[in-house]
Amino acid sequence: MSPASPAAALDLARNRVRRASLRRSLEAVANGPREQLSVDLSQKDVDVAAVLEEITRPLGCDSTALLRLMAVFRNSGIADSAIERLSAKSASARRSSARILGALRMPQAVSFLAPMLASKDRAVSDTAARALGRIGGSQSAQVLLTAIQRTGLRRTLICALARAAPDLFLEVTLGAPQRPGVKPAAALAAGLRRRQTAVGPLAALLLHGTPRERVISCRALGWIGSSAAIPAVLAALADPEWKVRVAATKALRVLHDGAAILDLERLHADRSPHVRKASVIALRRLTREVGFIETWL
Repeated sequence: MSPASPAAALDLARNRVRRASLRRSLEAVANGPREQLSVDLSQKDVDVAAVLEEITRPLGCDSTALLRLMAVFRNSGIADSAIERLSAKSASARRSSARILGALRMPQAVSFLAPMLASKDRAVSDTAARALGRIGGSQSAQVLLTAIQRTGLRRTLICALARAAPDLFLEVTLGAPQRPGVKPAAALAAGLRRRQTAVGPLAALLLHGTPRERVISCRALGWIGSSAAIPAVLAALADPEWKVRVAATKALRVLHDGAAILDLERLHADRSPHVRKASVIALRRLTREVGFIETWL
């Protein structure tokens, strides 16, 4: 069937009407007073998850509209159907159900989404990770940390962890003894969150962590951008590992610390060519910024 044929145009129009009807029904539930809902999750002409995501994206976790949607999805059995479809043979059905549960931010779904993180289908595992990130809470964060230990520092898992972790979860994780792989993940997530409360734990990890943890701590401190991190990053310029010295140099570049110019100049004589190159780039940026400020003043 040609995309430009009358039949195709008619099908497209029908799908738009069905999508608009579904949106109106969901908005009627979210805004009240509607308390009943009938949704066929197996329909292929309308992306139920996409419509639900559009409606719930701007809603706060404790908003009345989101709580209404959660209650009606539970009471109508739609949430149970979505959970059952997480084990369907169809990968698209599993992804769609995970997106629905994530859009609703249903904490009851965390234990059902967790096994999907081990899926060999990357799209399925990534969708489950994003759903857990939207649901949030310490249970979701712990499930994501466990998956990171198993699979490594995957970008989707780290971003989901940064979104899911409740206040001080990452800071406590950084400060307590952990299995290998946990602290680097927590450090990256804390950097993505730009949390000022993580500066102290990250500075401590930069001082006492493994080489990998020290590199990631420098990166995270640079992302956070707090001036309180500058002393710890300056000290890392003398780290015995060249990768840490490079990371510290890059962090100082984004921390905009003009007082670090002399310390960076000393790195021109560093034994590592990587460090020397990083210091030249950092100095070029910092001296340009300092010169601009002096000219403006």
